[in-house]
Order: sequence, then C-alpha cells, then structure tokens
Amino acid sequence: MLGEVLLGLLFGTFTGITPGIHVNTLASLLRNFGLSSVTLFAMGLTHTFLDAIPSTFLGVPDEGTALSVLPAHRLVLKGKGLEVIRIALFSSFLAVLFFLPLVPLYLYLAPLYRPEIGKVAVFFLILLLVLTEKGFKKLGALFIILLSGLLGSLVFSLNLRRPFYALFTGLFGVPVIVSALFSGVSNVEPGDTGLGFRPYRLVLFSFLGTLFGMVSSLLPAFTASQAALIGSFISKDERSFLTVVYSVNTANFLFVFLNFLETGRERNGIVTLMEPLSLKSLHFFVLLALFVGLSILLYGETLAKAFALFLSKLPYRLVNFAVLSFLILLALIFDGFPGLLALIASSIVGYLAVIIGVKRTNCMGVLMIPVLSR
Repeated sequence: MLGEVLLGLLFGTFTGITPGIHVNTLASLLRNFGLSSVTLFAMGLTHTFLDAIPSTFLGVPDEGTALSVLPAHRLVLKGKGLEVIRIALFSSFLAVLFFLPLVPLYLYLAPLYRPEIGKVAVFFLILLLVLTEKGFKKLGALFIILLSGLLGSLVFSLNLRRPFYALFTGLFGVPVIVSALFSGVSNVEPGDTGLGFRPYRLVLFSFLGTLFGMVSSLLPAFTASQAALIGSFISKDERSFLTVVYSVNTANFLFVFLNFLETGRERNGIVTLMEPLSLKSLHFFVLLALFVGLSILLYGETLAKAFALFLSKLPYRLVNFAVLSFLILLALIFDGFPGLLALIASSIVGYLAVIIGVKRTNCMGVLMIPVLSR
C-alpha cells in the first residue's frame, strides 16, 4: 500500500514540474499497467500542489492554473517566485483541511444537480465579466469572450486528443512567454519564501477557494478555472488571487473524487481510470489526502528552489525560447498539425486581449460559450 502511495507521489511530482505534461496524460499512457486507485488518487492530488512550479517560473499553465500565470509571472519578475510557490503549497494544503468539514454538505448537494443550473451560472458569469470592464472596454470584453468561445467550439470539433493543452497554453501561456522574450530581462532571481501578506488572508482566501472548488465540482459546466474566475472579483491583490486559484485547483480535485464516490459521476481524467469505489472508502482516502499533502509540504519548497536556482543560472531569454519551442513540439506530438494550428490561433486570441486592453480572464469564453451552445 505504501509503495502505491509513493508511486503516486513520484508520478504526480513528475507531471507537476514538467511543463506541458498533465497528470491525466501520464495516467492514460500508464493505463495498461493497472495503476491502483490509491496510486491514481495520490498522482492527481500531488499534481494539484506542484503544477504551480512550471506555471510560475515558465508561464506554462494547465486548465487549473491558467488564470494564475500573469499574476505569478509579475511576482517572479520582482524576485518573488518562491513566495508564489509557498502560497501554492499552503493554499492547496488548507484546501485539503477545509474539504473535511464540507463533506456532509457536499453529500447532500451532489445528488440535486441539474444541467440547467450550470448553464445559468455560466451565463451570469459572462455578464459579470463584461459589466466589470470600464466604458468601451465592455465591448472589447464581449468581443474576446465571443471570439474565444468560437475558438473553443472549433477546436473541440476537431476531436483533438489534448484540446485543453492547445487552448490554455495558447491563450494564457504563450503570450506571457513571448512577452518575456522581448522584455530585456537577463535573469530572474528566485527570491525567498517569505509571505508578502498576512497569514489570516491566506486562510480566508483558501477557504473561499475551497468553496468555489466545491461549486465547480458540482456543476460540470462550471470548471475549476471558472470558479477561480469568480475569485478574481473578490481577491483584488495578486497574492490573494493566487491563493484562491491554487486552493480551487486542489479542492476541485477532492470534491470531484467525492462526487465519484457518492454518485459514480466521472468528472476528471484521473477518476475515469479508477475502478468503482464505495463511499465507505472515504475515510481511507481522507487520510491519504492528508498524508500526501503533508509529504509535499516537506519537499515541495526544496524542489521548487532547486528548479528556480537552475533556471536562474541560465539566460532568461534562452529559457523562454527553449520553453516556447518545447510547447510547440508538444502540440505537434499530441495532435500533429491541427494541434499546432489550435495553439497558434489560441495565442493570437490571447494577444488580442492584451492589445484591446481587457482582462485576459475574458478568454475563459473558450469554455463558457461552448457550454451555453450545447
């Protein structure tokens, strides 16, 4: 049993720190090796703790961390990269702790879900995005929402193996990396892990993120990224916003797993590979979540520091060029020429948001419009 847990920690750490490689991808590749539910659970949870490392230092997001890329990158350029990682690790661990008292409420709510609820929530989220822009930027926000929504609909119609990779890497990752190429920054110091805001704010916004993660797991039309989007209206400073994003990511994974135990619904790639499980196993997996979380707290910052120190020894422009080349190569490996076209198109839409001067959170139309059009 311990071996299965450690294997999950190892695999989840590998996917967490490797840019562009999602835990679902590795789990699918290893499907024929008969990974146990224990290993898969540990993999998925570990990934939610550590995927902040490449998105912070390299600007390479997956769906759960897409909205964190720009705020995290700003802090990295200020020499606060390791502080971002500490926020990510403790936010994720607090999400595990806050998950526990919310379990009874969730078990009551999960069977009540109806698809219409998710569509209504997404519609009001679009209104919120548009109305919170100023003046004529409201039209710009609506344009980006509709354009990214059209992009999402087209990409999903291509039946790519990894559509979310092309979409989120292009919309949120590539523009940051290309901007860094021309920023004139020679290298970036990792800094220290001291928090730049009071601990009570970390606890407060982690709790909010856990609540949003719970909601997103209840409504399939309402993803973890969209839940984090709501957090952007509440948490105005960078650190509070990052706290919400990272806790949403971990809480969403835990509540999706709980939904699987309660209703049998499979709402992420890891869960679809698990054998059927009974709600009676919840106590075991709660203990497993605490063990995994505590384990990552022991080595996560050391791992991030080694990652950051290695990058700081290299020319920053060279690192960004290498990462950009790697992302393009991955798009070709995952889905060939159609995947590369999807990546390029997504990158153009992401840049358009910057040129127009609206928040890039409007690019989340890539998920919201397809949901409304179903």
